[in-house]
Amino acid sequence: MAAVIAYGGRKPIEGDRIKAPADVRAEAYATFLAYAGTYRVEQDKVIHHVVTSAYQNEVGLDQVRFYRQDGDLLYLDTVPLVRDGKPQVFRLVWQRVRER
Repeated sequence: MAAVIAYGGRKPIEGDRIKAPADVRAEAYATFLAYAGTYRVEQDKVIHHVVTSAYQNEVGLDQVRFYRQDGDLLYLDTVPLVRDGKPQVFRLVWQRVRER
């Protein structure tokens, strides 16, 4: 499996991304995530085992997502995470595209 997620409203880096100022590179890094690996399904969970990642410290770890399907929609929810002192759940929603 592979996951690539970019936040909306990301600004392009002008010129060479390696030579860009640290704050510009930090913003680009903070608004983009990508990882890939294997997965397994257990009851209402899909577990991604991270083999490669934009965040090297996640390699070898598992990312647990709760899934639910409703017709042509598939929902993946994170476990509750604390961000800015508040518990939050992040949800991805996919919609199946039917053939025309």
